Amino acid sequence: MSDAQKRPEHDQPETSQASRDYLKVVYEEGQRPKSGYPDHLAGRLMALAGLKPGMRLLDAGCGRGEMLAAFARRGLVCEGLDLAEGASCEHPGVVVRQADIFGATWPCESASFDAVFLKSVLEHVMDPTVLLAECARALRAGGALIVLTPDFASNVPVFYEDPTHVHPYVPKSLRDLFVMHGFTQAQAELFCHHEAIWEGGLVKIFADLCWRTLSTPAARALAKATGLKLIRWAVERQALGICRKG
Repeated sequence: MSDAQKRPEHDQPETSQASRDYLKVVYEEGQRPKSGYPDHLAGRLMALAGLKPGMRLLDAGCGRGEMLAAFARRGLVCEGLDLAEGASCEHPGVVVRQADIFGATWPCESASFDAVFLKSVLEHVMDPTVLLAECARALRAGGALIVLTPDFASNVPVFYEDPTHVHPYVPKSLRDLFVMHGFTQAQAELFCHHEAIWEGGLVKIFADLCWRTLSTPAARALAKATGLKLIRWAVERQALGICRKG
């Protein structure tokens, strides 16, 4: 990696105790308890990206390792990277390494993965040049980069509740970002974190109605009052992008 690709010193991620404790603060178990949803999401993303059991996946920014474990249960050979010291994965055989995924060369061989997965990562870095260069380096030719990041238009009132969010995206800007960094077959769309919505039909119509009429705070409050998580995730949408290394 050239010096030009490295982030300037003032733009390096913080390594203070506050930064290292990000997972404990933002992903505190009481506020975000673990669930079976990652298994549904892993299956959906594998189908959309054409991933098959036996393929190798790198989760950069793997956090608590829930998605790593879910992909591994579906037959992928998985590894994880994260800046946080507390990052881990409970699934046997899955290796998680601590690494500066935003501004340094990753501890992995070039062209060694069929897929790189970034979930809730891209919005944490102002300039993703080095991050995307490392994604491309880690991928084999034709490998898939899969990105999930909050859709800013759906999350304006709550986007900066996370103090480390610095760069919002919508599907078009995500797709254009891929093209600007040399990826091919770039596509991006709005994505709902609820498996019932994926099936379409009346549930999808109801979800779209919620999305058009409710703010994210209102959807959260209504979901809590009714016990219907679907309402929150109908409105609090993500931008899902998938592209290929040419």
